[in-house]
Amino acid sequence: MDKSTQQKIVIVGGTGFVGQGLIKHLSSKLFDVHSISRHAFSPANQDATTYHAVDLSDPTQWRTIVSDADWVIDAVGILFPNPLKHQSYQNNSVAPAKQIIDVLLEEKRPNFLFISANTGPFFMKPYLNAKSTVEQMAAAKLAQRAFMVYPGIIFDHARLSSYLPGLMVYKLRRIPYFNHLRSIPRSLFATEVEQILLGKTSELSHRSL
Repeated sequence: MDKSTQQKIVIVGGTGFVGQGLIKHLSSKLFDVHSISRHAFSPANQDATTYHAVDLSDPTQWRTIVSDADWVIDAVGILFPNPLKHQSYQNNSVAPAKQIIDVLLEEKRPNFLFISANTGPFFMKPYLNAKSTVEQMAAAKLAQRAFMVYPGIIFDHARLSSYLPGLMVYKLRRIPYFNHLRSIPRSLFATEVEQILLGKTSELSHRSL
């Protein structure tokens, strides 16, 4: 396959739930997909993605991977903090995004696509604040190369903990409150992201509020 005709896409967090949803959808004819994650990963036989196990806090391990990319997608982050695992929004969402953005500030080619959030119930305010922090940082440093998408619950039967809540909210989307929560099937989310990568419009590019 002639990689010169493909866009190079680097998904940071490509082995996670959202990242794998993107990888399953993105066409290998249109995209040369690379995944950056902390741990080694054994892909399915039909998966043409190149997987890189790196320490994200050490840019020397992955700078060359993103330097010639057309897009770098930030699919890293946590939904809820876990003090027992030393997981916080700062350490697991904001800090990794800052590392990516700072590297891309020096590498002038790649666009940056950040998976933010549309809205959420009151108890999700810290999560939304972390997303907002990254948005502002990306916009300030990368300007027109910074792109955001604003989904709600991304759900799929591969993750049962979010599948039933996500499906319920999705079924109730004709009610304004639930519509703003913007629950979306993982496959549909990947389709919307692909539209952006191809230079087309997506309703997820703007908040619904």
